[in-house]
Amino acid sequence: MALLLVGVPLGVAVRTVLTTRALDVLQREAEQAQLLLGEQGVSVQGVAVLLDAFARQSGTRLTLLDRRAGVTVQIDTGPPPPDELFFDVDGDLTEAAAGRVGRTATGGLLAVSVPVRGTAGVRQVLRATVTDTALRGEVRAAWLAITGLGLVALVVATVLARRQGARLAAPLEQLAASARRLGDGDFSVRAPTSGLPEPDEVAVALDATAARLGSLVERSRSFGADASHQLRTPLTALRLHLDAMEDAPDRAAVAAAQVEADRLEATIDELLTLTDPPGEAEPIDLGALVRERVDSWRALGAEQGRPVVVHTADVPPMRARGAAISQSLQVLLDNALMHGGGTISVSVRPAAGGVRLCVSDEGPGVPENPEPSGAGGRGLPLARALVEAEGGRLSIERGRPGAVVCLLFPVSGLPPGGLPPSAPS
Repeated sequence: MALLLVGVPLGVAVRTVLTTRALDVLQREAEQAQLLLGEQGVSVQGVAVLLDAFARQSGTRLTLLDRRAGVTVQIDTGPPPPDELFFDVDGDLTEAAAGRVGRTATGGLLAVSVPVRGTAGVRQVLRATVTDTALRGEVRAAWLAITGLGLVALVVATVLARRQGARLAAPLEQLAASARRLGDGDFSVRAPTSGLPEPDEVAVALDATAARLGSLVERSRSFGADASHQLRTPLTALRLHLDAMEDAPDRAAVAAAQVEADRLEATIDELLTLTDPPGEAEPIDLGALVRERVDSWRALGAEQGRPVVVHTADVPPMRARGAAISQSLQVLLDNALMHGGGTISVSVRPAAGGVRLCVSDEGPGVPENPEPSGAGGRGLPLARALVEAEGGRLSIERGRPGAVVCLLFPVSGLPPGGLPPSAPS
C-alpha cells in the first residue's frame, strides 16, 4: 500500500515533468524558427527553404498559418506528424491567435504555436509540432525505473518484515508453549522475557497465575495430610475418654467425650475455613483464645504425666483469623507433647509492635532442619504458613534445654504483615 500511495503519484508527476520539458524544447525551436521569418530581403520561397532545412535538422514539423482570410497554410515542412493527427488538435492555435504562446500535448501530438512578430495584429502563426513517441519512451523508461525501485523496496521490506515478524512472534509462541504447559499441570513453568513490553507484561501475569495455581494445588494436595495431622490429637483425646467410659462409665466421662467431640467438630470447621481465601480478619483477644484452647490439652498431658501451664499477660487486641491461630497453637502443643519432654508452658506476652505467643518444653529441642516425620513434625511448616498468612512469623529458639517456638503477630493498629524488623525472634 505504501508503494502504491507513493509510486502512483510519483509516476504521474514524472510524466508531467517530462511532458513540460518536451514542450519547453519544442517552444524554443518554434521561437528560433520564428526569427527566420523576420530576416530582411528573404522571399517567401527563401523562408520556406530555411524553415524546411531547420525542420529536417530538428525533426519538427513547422507550419506557417495565415489567419487573415480564414486559416490557410502558407508554408508547411510536411510530416511528421501525419495530417490527420496534425489538424485534429488546435487548442494551441487559439492561444497564439490571442497573442500568446499556445501549447498542447494530447492525442499523441505535441504542438506549440507562437504569434509571428512584425505583423499588424496577429495574422500569422508559426506552429511547431512533433509526435510524442520519444516522450512516451522517456515516460516508459522512468516508470520502469520507479517500478524497479518499488520492487527492490518491496523485497527489502518483505525481508525486514519477516525478521521483525519472527522477532515479535517468537515471544508469543513461547508464551503459548508456557500456557500449554501450565494447562497440562506444570505449575513450575515460567514464561521467558523478550524485552518487548506487551509480551513481557503477559509473561509476568502468566508467571503470577502459575505461582498462584501452584500454591492452590499444593495447598489442596497437602490438605488431606494436614487435616489428618490436626485431627489426630482430638481423636486421641476422644478415644481416651471413651476408654474411661468402658472402665467406669459415669457422667463426667460422657461429658468429657462430648467436649472432645465438639472440639473435633470445631477443628474440622476451622480446617475447612482455612482452605478458603483469606478474608477480613477481626480483632481478637489472644490471651482468652489461648486459655480456651489449652484446657483440652491438659487431659492429654496428664495422661503422659506432663503438666500444661499457661501464663498470659494483658496484651492489646490483634487482627487475625482465629482459626489460623487455633490451628497453629495446636501444631505447637502437638509437637511439644509428641517430641518434647517435661512441663509444657504456654505464654502470651506483649512484644515490640505486636503480641508474642510461645510454647516451650523441657525436651531435646527442635533440630536445625526438622523433617516432616521427625522431631518437629510436618506441622511446623503448616503453622509457619498459617502465621505468615496472618501477617506474623514463626521463630524457633535453641541453645538451651528444651525448645521454645514462638508466634509473633502484629496488633490491630498495624497493617497486615506489619511487624517491624526489630521485633524479637
